[in-house]
Amino acid sequence: MTDPGRPRDRAAHRAERSGPSSKLLLWAALAMAALLLLVAAIFWFPRNGDDAASVSPTDGAGSGAATGTGASGEANDDAQAPVVVGHANTRAGTWSAVLADPAVELGRPSEDAGTRGLISRALWEAQDDRANRSATDEALKLRARTEGDAAPVLAAPERLQQLADHPSPEAPASPENAAVAAGAASGGPQPNATVVTRAQWDEYHSQHPDTPLVASTPGDRPAADSPAVDDDALKQALGQWAHLAEPFHALVAIDVSGSMGAPVSPDGATRMDLTKAAATTAVTLFPEHDALGVWAFGHRLDGDKDYREITPVREMSAPVDGMTQRERLAQDAQALSYVPKGYTGLYDTTLAAFRKVLDDDAPDSLKTVIILTDGIDQDPDSQGLDHLLTALESEQDPSNPVRIITVGISQDADEDVLRRISEATGGTSHIARAPEDIQEVFVQALTGA
Repeated sequence: MTDPGRPRDRAAHRAERSGPSSKLLLWAALAMAALLLLVAAIFWFPRNGDDAASVSPTDGAGSGAATGTGASGEANDDAQAPVVVGHANTRAGTWSAVLADPAVELGRPSEDAGTRGLISRALWEAQDDRANRSATDEALKLRARTEGDAAPVLAAPERLQQLADHPSPEAPASPENAAVAAGAASGGPQPNATVVTRAQWDEYHSQHPDTPLVASTPGDRPAADSPAVDDDALKQALGQWAHLAEPFHALVAIDVSGSMGAPVSPDGATRMDLTKAAATTAVTLFPEHDALGVWAFGHRLDGDKDYREITPVREMSAPVDGMTQRERLAQDAQALSYVPKGYTGLYDTTLAAFRKVLDDDAPDSLKTVIILTDGIDQDPDSQGLDHLLTALESEQDPSNPVRIITVGISQDADEDVLRRISEATGGTSHIARAPEDIQEVFVQALTGA
């Protein structure tokens, strides 16, 4: 029987704390953007009842916090209304589109009134059906997960001066698909615009009358034509943003059993090829402050264990043998290969990965295990599904839980089993039975299904 690992005493532990084709690459990029959204969907709710209340729409001394009248408490003189500042007028038609544009730099919502104003108006547009609700939700999740509150986050005057000093080529406005937005958020186009309040822009412009920057609004509409949501809705959104912005601590377990060698495209690419390409793309989608590691699993890959550590969980920026963790992950992902005639040791691997992440010292992170598999458990010595589910539920730490996301690859994946595993930890399960099913996975991710 494989050894799923033994959990440490969590109370004592807490006391210690002080070359694929272009078509293939496109599918892989979409797959991993969807996976990132899957992760976001899991955590798109407060960890406890205090999260939403922890961020006030009027927080942020010195940032032009909104006061006065109106749906979001904004002043009648429009001084606290957001404007888009760049080297040309914004081409976006809605505030939701501005939010989705990765080339528009934002501040930290808890401190920056312009960013809060943008979020509030984008939410109102979605409520009023002036913008697509799913797209707005998607943009919020991606912004929070890929940018979050990770340093450096510049204050409004610094963002304005940076734009003036370092103009960048104009980027396409408001990419429509999540893969573009997610990729751009972690190393794509440099900012060509930012969002600040009208008062902040007026102050900057008065001090720099010769600036090449200009301020505009979507569709060149006045602020009165773009109302904001009420304070309660904004407070809830800001609490969710803050929650998603927490560092991500994840272990990805990738199936390398023999069935992963099955060809899935006319050019001969296998499930393993798709997974490797997807994993390579995935490492570009996580911010520097996130921590990520990889296991391979099959049957008896490491002595009696069905799993083998490929890359330990480390922050993406951590130095590793002359490279960064991000570079190491990409290199190790490309080196993955399936084991001919190998079985799938799903249950023991899942429990071992769960216990490993549960035991990791990451108290302020979103702890996650991501299981990618194309099959069902085939280990004759396995502990069994009932034992796995019982262990997941009984060993969970409510104060710092580990959630399992399962991603079934191909029609061979057992949807019911994967769903039960995820639900036992408060996670979700998604199935991509064929490459073209990725759009359905997107919808599931965005709705939190």
